[in-house]
Amino acid sequence: MTYAKGFAAALLVSTLSACEVTVKPDDASAGANQSNQNVQASTQPDPIEQYNAQAQERARQLALLGGSEQQRAQARQQERQQLQDLRFEVDISDRKIRVFRGNQLTGTHDVAVGTSEWPTPTGSWEFHRVDLNPEWNPPKSEKWAEDEEQKAPGAADNPMGRARLVYRMPNTVHGTDDLNSLGKASSHGSIRVANEVVVQLAEMLLKAGGSWEGPQWFQKMTTTRGEEYQIPLEQRIPIKVQE
Repeated sequence: MTYAKGFAAALLVSTLSACEVTVKPDDASAGANQSNQNVQASTQPDPIEQYNAQAQERARQLALLGGSEQQRAQARQQERQQLQDLRFEVDISDRKIRVFRGNQLTGTHDVAVGTSEWPTPTGSWEFHRVDLNPEWNPPKSEKWAEDEEQKAPGAADNPMGRARLVYRMPNTVHGTDDLNSLGKASSHGSIRVANEVVVQLAEMLLKAGGSWEGPQWFQKMTTTRGEEYQIPLEQRIPIKVQE
């Protein structure tokens, strides 16, 4: 994993990313069209992509507080070995998510799945990122979300809950405090689990995926509810969703 070298570097990156980028036409273009000599093309960074990059940077900055890189690398290796062959299976019919290590079942949890109108897609994918305290950006391409508003990290009405386990956006495994919805077909295609469970699964994925930086690092992120942290997994973890 590559880490930012200090707060000053992070601040510089953040400042530069916020600046407008201008592109000056080359001489041939200017000669061909004199009226456009002083026109500069500008591009604004995508707000969601910029937010995601900042969320990852905040997680990296926290990791710097957890000891030397050698110590952290050793800890990551130990945790990864303890969770070798981790994989997940979701059964839509009985609305369960099952956790396996190889062929050994180690945990089963109730989930909510998509309705008949917005079914949960079936297939095999891999978890590749863990979002703690995720911000919610309604998928405006979906009719049901046209009138929905963005929800900040940690907001009481944020439907993503405490964590979001990303395998196929916008379909993810995410937390919820609506425990009555578990065991039912009540989502817009994503897989919901209890908030307490999704935090446990997030910790498991970070350890198995080689992105774990220690219990204090994890506790800091999970208790700072108003900040989103996005942590890419260095090793992807399989998930299969089936009827």
